[in-house]
Amino acid sequence: MRPVQVPDEHRAMVRQWCARRVPEDQRDQLRISYTERAGRITISARRAPVFPELGTGWTTEPIAQLRLVPHEDRWILLWPDSSGRWHRYPDETKAGSPAPLLDIVDADPTGIFWG
Repeated sequence: MRPVQVPDEHRAMVRQWCARRVPEDQRDQLRISYTERAGRITISARRAPVFPELGTGWTTEPIAQLRLVPHEDRWILLWPDSSGRWHRYPDETKAGSPAPLLDIVDADPTGIFWG
């Protein structure tokens, strides 16, 4: 079985979206980043420690996941529950690129991504 490859232009789209999500002057406290593995792009919020003098590191909380369905060349959107399991976004959205799904995460009409 061949590993799923994310197209470079889709990866760039997610990277740029993450960079735009947090204003420059707030990046010392909050960053939006992503990791990629086997056709899955997990978007996370990284927060600076509340008490840096205690030496704790940044925390990472998953926000959303985009999965490439290889036999369909489509992306699907998932959200994490409190136990870390992933669930399909309610309206069964599929898209040919991550852009429309990132728009849904941005708008967060259901409140499941940003609270």
